[in-house]
Amino acid sequence: MILSSALLASLLALPSSPLVESRSFEPRIPVRELSGHELIQIGEIHDAQNHFPEALTYYEQALRSFRALKRRKDEATTLLKISSVLERQGQRATAAMKLRNAVSLFEKIRNHRDHPKALLALGRLSAWLGSPDAAEGYFREALRRFGQFHDSEGQGGAFIALGMLKVVYGPQRDGIALLQRALQEARQRGDDHQTLSALVALGDAAWLEEKAEEGRSYYVEALALARKTLDARLQADLERRLTSVYAALGHDHEAIATANDAVRLYHSLSDTSGEAATWALLAWLYERTDQQESAETATQRALLLQRHQQFTVHGGS
Repeated sequence: MILSSALLASLLALPSSPLVESRSFEPRIPVRELSGHELIQIGEIHDAQNHFPEALTYYEQALRSFRALKRRKDEATTLLKISSVLERQGQRATAAMKLRNAVSLFEKIRNHRDHPKALLALGRLSAWLGSPDAAEGYFREALRRFGQFHDSEGQGGAFIALGMLKVVYGPQRDGIALLQRALQEARQRGDDHQTLSALVALGDAAWLEEKAEEGRSYYVEALALARKTLDARLQADLERRLTSVYAALGHDHEAIATANDAVRLYHSLSDTSGEAATWALLAWLYERTDQQESAETATQRALLLQRHQQFTVHGGS
């Protein structure tokens, strides 16, 4: 079974990042003058700004430093950081390889708190790469190890990931039960971030089962919480999901209004891919409601953005 983009986004639970052109980076300060931890700190600054070549340069230099000093804990956590950058660049197979190396190191280190995080990330990548059995094994081991640390948030993330895996690959009933458990526990902890993740996952699950009204209910609640937490990117993604749900329910007026809201948000976020996809959806909706002039305008805007994205990624700007 091929996972839908919406379900994969929920399973990964990572913020989306625009594609960037491949380029080299030369540090201004010779890295040999910096310690491994100093290199990590500089890499984290670039990482937070989605400066991927810079982040990788510093992380990889730190990795070499830690390996030379045989500092296995630091080596494993650095591999975890490198895999995250690679994953956000779309290099999932390479990211998974780095994570497997990290997990192997963590297994030799007793009770490291990053071990279950690496297992959870590797499970998500395994699901992306079409290995659901391996993904389930990693998720269950992550659950066990989060439990050892009494990490409720970590367990909640693992329940959501395992629940979505079950929704997609079955049994679906088991997946829904896991997601509902994660939602209930997140609400009890007052954890807005994880409550959002569980609501979106349940909405995606309902959409996959063609229960549009149930999906709408979860998405609407999630959208209200995303607005409360000022998560503009998730707001845009949820409004695009809701557009499809409203269209499936025959509520074209609500679908068009919601899609226009999503377009404005994606534009403010400089998310060319999201904006282009939503304009394409709007073009279809306008065509369906016999608004030919608006449909043509929306189509042209979608094509213009798609061309701009191709130029930015492949040609530079």
